[in-house]
Formats: sequence, structure tokens, C-alpha cells
Amino acid sequence: MLTISEITKKIKKVLENEVGEVELIGEISNFVHHQSGHKYFVLKDSDAQISAVMWASTKLSFIPKNGMKVVVRGNIEIYPPQGKYQIICKKMMPAGEGDLYLAFEALKLKLQEKGYFEISHKRPIPNLPLKVGISTSPTGAAIHDMHQTISRRNKLINIYFRPTLVQGDGSSEDIVKAINELNTMNCDIIIIGRGGGSIEDLWSYNTEIVADAIYESKTPIISAVGHESDFTIADFVADIRASTPTAAAELVSSITIDDIVNFLDNSTNMMNNITKDRINWYKDFLSSKIDKELSKPLKDKINIFNQLIDYKSNFINLVVSNRIKHSKAQVENFGLRLNSNDPMLPLNKGYSLLKYQGKYIESNISLNDYDEIEIIRKNEQIKVKIGG
Repeated sequence: MLTISEITKKIKKVLENEVGEVELIGEISNFVHHQSGHKYFVLKDSDAQISAVMWASTKLSFIPKNGMKVVVRGNIEIYPPQGKYQIICKKMMPAGEGDLYLAFEALKLKLQEKGYFEISHKRPIPNLPLKVGISTSPTGAAIHDMHQTISRRNKLINIYFRPTLVQGDGSSEDIVKAINELNTMNCDIIIIGRGGGSIEDLWSYNTEIVADAIYESKTPIISAVGHESDFTIADFVADIRASTPTAAAELVSSITIDDIVNFLDNSTNMMNNITKDRINWYKDFLSSKIDKELSKPLKDKINIFNQLIDYKSNFINLVVSNRIKHSKAQVENFGLRLNSNDPMLPLNKGYSLLKYQGKYIESNISLNDYDEIEIIRKNEQIKVKIGG
């Protein structure tokens, strides 16, 4: 004969071992957000229901409501005091576009009330940023387009690229890590973003933890998520929203290398004109002071000084012109050196980057059999194990 506790333990063991982790879809009802932070609710469909629990330590990207259709992932367990089975939810997402939109609007309202969208909190974008941090996928078109646009418009800009997950499990957390890492690199500005997609594809940029990271960033952030018609929570919190990743690249390179060269040319012409005008003024002043009846030796001396002024004027113009040409050559040289150090060039030539335990592999790092390494190529990123 068994006691209630004993049979419950047997059922608990069988159920938890046989079923384990599952993914369920259903409608929320009887939702309770306890003062402890834990969330209790029922997940149901037309024929059945199951109790569900989500612990306070589990972060959500939206605000659940009764009647909302959701997908949850978790483990089936027995709750012995009541003799009932329940699911302990590790993740929860709205199931359809309608529910995603409701979740989006709920989080948007919450952050608006917290002041995350206030204009007074927006930081100005530098006119000529020379260190630009970029967080996006290493395999998508976005990084290629941004890198190409910035390099074409202004080769003086250094790009600090942090490859980032942009959708799927763990992507929101990786976006947060990317923002925090780029903040430690003293960048002038950070671009976060990706190419277009469905609302589900872009959902990582609609999470509260990403909004918090953008709001708390010490470095100004441009949000460039999706296409021109796509809007995410990240767009509202960021210091400025770009309609596409390419538009973000154009924003940070608004002053091009041609603009700098033109500025130097205009400065040269202005300095030459100012010098000529001042010399001509002094020449006219001296001429006006010469008395026609002055002795010839004095007139000769004045004429000599006039010739000397003309000579000095030509010499100054030549020196200034040579200095400007030298500076322009240095700028162009610097741009060529920067381009040769482009971190993407090896990938464009067919080479690969190798990472072990999150760090790029250097020549002094030894690898062993069965170590897992990450291979990053131009159009793909895979993980492999070294054969034994």
C-alpha cells in the first residue's frame, strides 16, 4: 500500500523524466503578478488547460495579459501540495502578430512613462566621428553595406565591429553585451541594427533589456533596424533613428573626405586673398605717402622695399600652398593606410577569422583535440570541433 506522498513522488519522477522540457501554445487566463515578482497563470486551449508559473528571475520582453495567445517553453513538474502538474516557464513570447503588436504597444507605453523617449535625454551626434562602433550580424548584408558606405565616403573613420546575434534565442542578451562592450572602446558613436524582416524577426530590438542598455549607454547610439517602414522600441530610445543600416552609415560619414579636401582648398584661397589684400593695402599706404619732390635716393629705397614686399608676398603664398599640399597628401596617405588595415579585407579575399572561447585566435594560442572553435567567413559563421 502506498501513501499519497509516495504515489505523488512516483508520478512526479515519471512525468518529469518522460516529458521534460516542452514548448506549448495557448491563451493566458487568470494571470496574477504576485508582489514577490513571480507570475502565476493558466495556459489553455479549446479542450484543456495547464497551470503555469514564471519565476521573478525570468525576464520578459513584453507585458502578459489575459486573453493573449503566447508560446511558452519550460519543464513539466508536479506540485505535490496540490497534487497537480504545471509548467515552469523559462521563456514566453506572444504567438501571433496581433499579440506581438499589443506587447509592443504595452512596452512602448511603459518606457514612455519612464521617460526613455524624452528629447532632453537624446545626445547630439558628432559632426565628424572618427571611431564608429557597429553591432550587427557578421553574415548579413547590413555590415557589408555599412562598411562599404563609410569606407567610400570617409576613409579616416575607424570601424569597431562587434559581431552580434540579431534574432532568435539569446539575441537580446547578445545585443546588450555588444552595446556594453562598444561602450568600453571609447567610440564616438555606436550603430546597432540589422536588415529588414517580419515583426518576429525584429523582436529582439523590442525587448526591455535592450531598451535599458540603449538608455544607459554613455556613447550616443543610432538605431538602424530593418527597412524605412519598420519601427522598433530601440528606435524610440536611441539618440537618433536611421531608416536603414546604409542610412546610418551615411549619417556618421556626413562629412566626406571630399569635404575635407575642399575645406583645405578653400582655406588656402582665403589665406592667399587675405595676404594679398593686406600687402596691397600697405603698398597703397606707402605710395600715398611718397612726396613727388622727395629726393631720388629715398624714392629708390621705397621702390626697393616695394619689390621686397612683392617678393615676400610670393614667397608666403608659395609656402602656404606647399603646406596645404603636404597636409592633403598626409590625409590621403592616412586614408590609404587605414584602408589597408581594414578588418574585412581578409574575409573579402577568402580568408577566415577563428575564435576560441569568444576570443580571436592568435599565433601563440595552442589548441587541443575536441576544442570547439568558431570560423567566421565573409558570408557565413559556423562552429566546429577539432578532430581527435
